[in-house]
Amino acid sequence: MPVDEGQVALEKMWQGTCRVLFGQELGPLHEYEKWLSELVDAPFVGKSSKSSKEVFFSTQSYSNAKKCIGLDEVDLNQKFPPLSINQIKDIDSIAQAISDRTYYTGNVILGNSRYVSKSSNITDGTYISNTTVSGNSKYLCYCTLARLDNAGFGSNAFSQCEFCLKCHELTRVKRSFELWMSQDSSDCYYSHGLKNCTDCMFSFNVRNKRFAIGNLMLAPDKYKDIKTKLVAEMATEAKRAKRLPSLLEIVAISGKAPKIALASKQPAPVVQDKGKIEAAFAQTMQILLGRKLAKPIDFYAQWLVRHTRGIGKFKSAMSGKDVLLAHYGNYFDLPKDRLLTLEEANEFGMKAQIDAAAVSDLSLKNAHAKIGNIAFFNSDIQDGVNMNDIECTITIDASLCYRAVCSVYSKYCAYSFWPRSCEYIFGCDTVFDSSFCVNCYNSVNLKRCFEVDSSNSCSDSYFCHNCENVQNSMFCFNVKNKRYAIGNVEVGQEAFMKAKAALVAQMADGLDKNGKLSRDIFSL
Repeated sequence: MPVDEGQVALEKMWQGTCRVLFGQELGPLHEYEKWLSELVDAPFVGKSSKSSKEVFFSTQSYSNAKKCIGLDEVDLNQKFPPLSINQIKDIDSIAQAISDRTYYTGNVILGNSRYVSKSSNITDGTYISNTTVSGNSKYLCYCTLARLDNAGFGSNAFSQCEFCLKCHELTRVKRSFELWMSQDSSDCYYSHGLKNCTDCMFSFNVRNKRFAIGNLMLAPDKYKDIKTKLVAEMATEAKRAKRLPSLLEIVAISGKAPKIALASKQPAPVVQDKGKIEAAFAQTMQILLGRKLAKPIDFYAQWLVRHTRGIGKFKSAMSGKDVLLAHYGNYFDLPKDRLLTLEEANEFGMKAQIDAAAVSDLSLKNAHAKIGNIAFFNSDIQDGVNMNDIECTITIDASLCYRAVCSVYSKYCAYSFWPRSCEYIFGCDTVFDSSFCVNCYNSVNLKRCFEVDSSNSCSDSYFCHNCENVQNSMFCFNVKNKRYAIGNVEVGQEAFMKAKAALVAQMADGLDKNGKLSRDIFSL
């Protein structure tokens, strides 16, 4: 049987990562697969309609797809007959007429990628397995949403990180285990909300700390002695059970969250203007559907968030203020009775710590009893200049956004996840460098698009999947370089514009009546 070079390389890196984190190897990678696959977005696995081979997708939105294929099975030269007038009278008729060409494409491995298996939406990746949505990374196994990473195992939503195991929502972190929602840190274990920290264990919501356990800073030698003991306990337990408890599992058995309060007065809420976002939504629908919709944006909320990572609203354990949790990066798994706002977490972390006596006999088995009074969680990141963002979380240099998650360098975005360098984006998920789009997904450089998925450099297009450089087209699948096309067939400008006018009018009427459409790009 031929040697799987990718798996050999991953196995070697797994053992090396364990030595870095625990000072010893823990055993073969396959013995830990069940544990590593917890708390990450597992690929949806379908079967190719052409070859019966496994096809991996990065989202469960494809779970109802009637037909799918791998990217290597796409035939860009396949010809189809044009649709008749009766076949384009409404969306249902078109969906039925193009059933011979609606193949949803998985196993999307792009760029300079090598040794990638059981994964999808990977760009420029090497030695990657059981991973979804990764760019410019290597040595990843059971990971989700990774960018510019090296040696990640069982981790979710991390960027520019190295040697991270079971970590969640990190940026620029090295050599860490069970670290949650942290940035610019290294050599940290079982901690949450760290910034510019090194050598921390069981710490929460602190900045610029070193050699800290339970937020308490120690002498370097004492820290090293306790860390050596704790890491040895972790290795022993991991080899015995083939897993270790997560930080959240440890906190869950620490008991009911204590009552906490802040001495300082919190800032007054900033006055926000939702009207500008309503106007942007109306303008976008005018462009895409030929007229403004009759109702405010919230009337269409369920339709807009159907295929996005949305937000849940909870209350601060300290003040009762709203705390937003994203369905992303395991934020939604945080304990709901231990949440704080960003401002509250920053202040609480500066004051809260365990006492020196509690540190001296700390162990993996009794950690829950030691950290219960300091284990509170913040779910937000705010960097750069952010203005008039309403009910948003994780915002970086973004303005005029509403109920959006991970808005980066963007404005006028609502009910969306991870719009990056975008404007006028509504109901979208993971869309970059795009504008005036509604319900678009996993795409780059879209202009004036509606219900478009997994596409690049397209404009003025509707209900398209896996398209590149397609303009003024509708209901196209797995094609490149088309103009004025319906169902993969170019029909000319006049015929296209006539069909489009009739269909967008129907869509506008349906949205005003029901707040949704019966079909979307994932249900054709």
